[in-house]
Amino acid sequence: MAGVLPSNVSFFMQRLQGVSTSHFKIHPQTDGNQTSGKIVRFELASNTLLNLRNTRLFFNANTAGAGTSMPNDVSSFIERVAVYMGGVLVQNGFQGYNVLKHAKAALAGSKCSSTLGHPEIVRKISYHNGATFANADPETYKTNGTESFCIDNWDGLLGTLEPSIVDTGLFPQITLELTLADDTVCPISAGRVLPDGTGTAANHFDKTSTTANPTYVLSQMTLQCEVLGMATSVLDQIVEQRIASVGYLSMPFKNYYTFVSTHVGTSRFNVNSASWDRLWLAYRPTTYSTKSAPKIVSGYKKAGAFVDDAAGQTAADIDIGVPQYDTGGVLDTNKERYISNYFKFKEIASVAADPAYFQLQVNSANIPAYRMTTPEAYAMSMGALDMYDKNHKLTLDQYRKDFFVQCYRFCLPESDFNRLASGLDTRSVSAMGSLTTENIASCNLHMFAECTAELRLGSGRAIEIIG
Repeated sequence: MAGVLPSNVSFFMQRLQGVSTSHFKIHPQTDGNQTSGKIVRFELASNTLLNLRNTRLFFNANTAGAGTSMPNDVSSFIERVAVYMGGVLVQNGFQGYNVLKHAKAALAGSKCSSTLGHPEIVRKISYHNGATFANADPETYKTNGTESFCIDNWDGLLGTLEPSIVDTGLFPQITLELTLADDTVCPISAGRVLPDGTGTAANHFDKTSTTANPTYVLSQMTLQCEVLGMATSVLDQIVEQRIASVGYLSMPFKNYYTFVSTHVGTSRFNVNSASWDRLWLAYRPTTYSTKSAPKIVSGYKKAGAFVDDAAGQTAADIDIGVPQYDTGGVLDTNKERYISNYFKFKEIASVAADPAYFQLQVNSANIPAYRMTTPEAYAMSMGALDMYDKNHKLTLDQYRKDFFVQCYRFCLPESDFNRLASGLDTRSVSAMGSLTTENIASCNLHMFAECTAELRLGSGRAIEIIG
C-alpha cells in the first residue's frame, strides 16, 4: 500500500532497531584564549556515524575596552569557515562568513538562539545572566563554563551536506578550520544610558567611545558532536553496492565564493561553478570597519518618554523611551534594538529624493529583464528564498536603512529540498557578472555566490569535488 498511495493517505510504519546515540566533546588543536584573527582547528570524530547538523561550537566570550559590547549573533565572531578532508580543501574558506549570516538574517530572520546565543546587543542589563554593566564597563561573563555561548546553526558543508548523517570512516580525516573576525565587529560606546538618537551626550549608548578600543576574547572553545550507532550492516552494504555500481557516492552541499568591491556605479565579478544557485548582495557604508557605537534600528526606542518615580517631582523620573514609529510601537517596535555598525546594511542614495535602480547582467544577459527599484528588488529577493521566518517583521524603512540586502535566484524553487543541482552551469564559460546601479553612492559591497557543490566519495577514501 505504501508504494502505491501517497504518504498522507497511507497506513504504514517503518522500524529500525538497534539505534544508539552519544555525544562527544572535541577540543581544538591549539587551546587557550583566542583573539581576533586567530585560526582554530578541530578534527572531527573518525570511524563513526556523525550527525553534521547537530555540530555545536561552545565557548566563553568576553570583551575589553571601556564600553565594549558583544555584537548581535555569536556567529559574528567567525570570519571564515573551511573544511578539509585529508588536507584537501572541500568547503571554500570564503571571506565574510559572519556578513553572510547577517545578510541572510536580514531577509529570512535570525537563527541565533536566544538561550545560548546573543541575538540582541546588551545595553545595560544582560539577558544572558542578569548582570548589570555600569557606564564604563565592557560586557563580560564568567569563564568557568556556566555562562557559555553556542553556535548551533551553520552555513556551508556542516549545515547543508546531504545526507546529514555520514560515516566518517569512509572519509579522510575531516578538519574544521575557523578564522576569528576583526575586533571591530564589537561596538563600543561612551556609556550605557538610553540614547536619544543624536549621540551627543557624554554617556549615551549611541556615542562612540574615544578613550578605548574594542577587543574580545574567546576561551574554552569546544566542538560537540552527535554520534549515532546502528546494529545493522544494511547501510554498509548499500554504500558498498553504490560504489561498486557507480564508482562513487554523490553528496551535495552549499559552497560560497566572496567578491568584495567599493561599489561606485558598477561592480564586476566572475563565477565558475557546476550549479550557481543564488547571488547575495550586502551593501554597507565604507566606514563599516571603523570602531563605532551600536546603531539604533529604525523605528525602535529612543529617549523621550518618562514615568514618575514619585508624584510631584521630576528628579527621579525614569526614561523608558518611545519608539521612532507611532507611540506605543507598531510592528513590535515598542522596545530597544541595536545592531553593530559592522553589520549595518544600508541603501546610500546619491540624491535622497530620487529612486535607486538596480540591474544585474550575467554574460550580457539582464537578470531580470528590467531595471528594478528598491521595492521591486526586495520582492524579488523574498521570492528567491525557499524558507524564511514568517514572524520576522521588517518595514521598508528598516530595509533601506539597516537591512539592505538583495538575493537573486538562478535555480528552480525548492531545489535544495530535493538535492537538485539546477543552477547555472558556468564551468565551460565562466559567468561574467556585472551589477549596475543608479543613484547609489559609493559603498562597500559584499557579493556572495551561493553554489551547489558535489562531494564524490570513492573507494579507499578517495574524494573529488565538483564545484
